[in-house]
Amino acid sequence: MKVLASDFDGTLFFGEEFRQEDIKAIKEFQKQGHLFGLCSGRPYKGAKKASKGYIDFDFYIASSGALIVDNHDHILHEECIDFELMKAIYTKYEKDCGVCVQGDGTIYRVFNKIELPELQIIVDSLEDLKEVHIYGLSINARTEKNAKEKCQEINELFDGVSAYQNKEYIDIVKKGCSKGHAIDQLKELLNIEHIAGIGDSYNDLPLLQHADHAFTFHTSPQVVKDTADDLVDSVSEAIHILMDK
Repeated sequence: MKVLASDFDGTLFFGEEFRQEDIKAIKEFQKQGHLFGLCSGRPYKGAKKASKGYIDFDFYIASSGALIVDNHDHILHEECIDFELMKAIYTKYEKDCGVCVQGDGTIYRVFNKIELPELQIIVDSLEDLKEVHIYGLSINARTEKNAKEKCQEINELFDGVSAYQNKEYIDIVKKGCSKGHAIDQLKELLNIEHIAGIGDSYNDLPLLQHADHAFTFHTSPQVVKDTADDLVDSVSEAIHILMDK
């Protein structure tokens, strides 16, 4: 059995659509008994809603590795950020950036603070999230340069979290949590010996570093391409390479 974990935005999902050749290849891959799963910075429910009717993932690594869910909606593992720590980060960056909170598999935002093309729950204040399992924060830093600077700042100022740049966005999760760490956990949870990964941006580096076979695109940043075993033009091409091995 072969296993492929794929990033979502910019790898599998482009704007508001999937590539038909990718969907066809994924279905054939699964039909032959292989597993195709998600490894994304998106919240679980948002990714599931966006892919409904197109792709039935065999597993979900969501919120940049903070949440692992099987294909029956069972939580296999979760890593949560302390409420007060989340509040401190949110308060520091909300004036200059768009900030939202990922928790319980969805996105929470304080009323009239930020609009995101995701499944959302609007709350009146952060205090409404005290009982929520907080998996992370997402920050829209507006530009890649600003994201890089703020990502480094967050990692220096807040010891309890890890921040990862995703172009102009920043994904923040509990310290030590990452897409790569989740790949290692998934292998143990599902008794998988080898798992391949594909991603397109900086926040996919842990995924590619921990995967047994790493794919990225010819158009990816150089540092991402340097981490990959194979450069491809699509998820379908990566699947064909795996199936031919």
